[in-house]
Amino acid sequence: MTAHSPASIAGRRSAVERYLLKRQFYPFDIIAKASSDLGLVVVIPCFDEPDIGPVLAALAACDAPDCDVEIIVVVNAPAGTDADTLKRNDTAACSVRNFAAGRMPDWMQGHVIEHNALPIARAGVGLARKIGMDEAAARIATTTDCTGVIACLDADCSVAPNYLVRLHDGFVEHPECPGVSIYFEHPDLFACPDPVHRAMIDYELHLRYYIAGQRLAGFPYAFHTVGSALACSSAAYVAQGGMNLRQGGEDFYFAQKLIAVGGYRALNDTTVYPGVRRSARVPFGTGPAINRALETGIELETFAPQIFRDLATFCATLAQANPTNMATLMTGLPAVLHQFLVSQGISDRLDEIAANVASDLSFRQRVSRWFNAFRFLKFAQFASRSAYPKVPVSVAARELAAQDSSRDTADLLHWYRGQDRGC
Repeated sequence: MTAHSPASIAGRRSAVERYLLKRQFYPFDIIAKASSDLGLVVVIPCFDEPDIGPVLAALAACDAPDCDVEIIVVVNAPAGTDADTLKRNDTAACSVRNFAAGRMPDWMQGHVIEHNALPIARAGVGLARKIGMDEAAARIATTTDCTGVIACLDADCSVAPNYLVRLHDGFVEHPECPGVSIYFEHPDLFACPDPVHRAMIDYELHLRYYIAGQRLAGFPYAFHTVGSALACSSAAYVAQGGMNLRQGGEDFYFAQKLIAVGGYRALNDTTVYPGVRRSARVPFGTGPAINRALETGIELETFAPQIFRDLATFCATLAQANPTNMATLMTGLPAVLHQFLVSQGISDRLDEIAANVASDLSFRQRVSRWFNAFRFLKFAQFASRSAYPKVPVSVAARELAAQDSSRDTADLLHWYRGQDRGC
């Protein structure tokens, strides 16, 4: 049975229907019928955005992929939002409609969904992404092949001209790929020496250093999880239960589910350009990191390089493990890592995994899914408190990369960007 056989298409359509029956929160708003050639939907949450025009213009100026494209903008706000913010939301929604009516190419459609009274307990970028991605999955399910790509973008971003082409072609070239992390660069960091851009250099360097350390350690979850630079197949989206509802970090948790499937990739031959600005919209991430740096005036600190060396030891140990020797191998782990694993109940988890696998490979895969990116982050935080204090990001990045001490953070960021491009 091929991917384009009637049975395969019916199976994908049925999977979407089951997902929506179980997990859809709101009735769909878009009335216009999807093109039968729709193959890519870009979902953009929009809350209190001063100008959404530039991201729409960047998308409309992209090279045309071998499919039709839709842009879904989810204008949203929590219940009780003040009148001025709601007015700006209304202006943004009107801007999307006007742009879609007259400035998009014939292979692109633009839609706006408005939810300006979301429940306070759930309101946030996670729910906004979910609303748009659910609608995207449903629209893709009506197409000829019932297959397509759903991309996440933000309202303050721009994209490279080949963004849509590489998104479409990347999944065609790798049909089993569940999702991708798209290469990103915060723009104009080196041309503007103001405090916000200097803080952004530190923060982007931290992001790249953090993933580079995992990559050097051989960790299978070493992918960037920037919310505006993620995409997945529609099939993988519904299979993994859709986007979660977190007010921040929704990108991280969703990507972990996709990575665990296997076949996840870095898409490094196009670029997303996230916005550079202060923000208090989410509890952690780019905006809050910049705010802290500007308030303290102190260089951003990050995890010590030794944490990644310990991770490398764990990965090497796991590569030799089987159900009978893992407990013994653990005694050779660094003390702080061993202490952390014990605190996480690893002994019981190893017993459970060993009782439910039929091969050494399955055992290692199950342990790897348990020690995922979230658990590694918890270890990094644990080790920072108890054994390896955080260090300035420039110091850590130089040490990990074995770079000359004369290199400043801007030079280091150039170097780390090059490493990400080449991976």
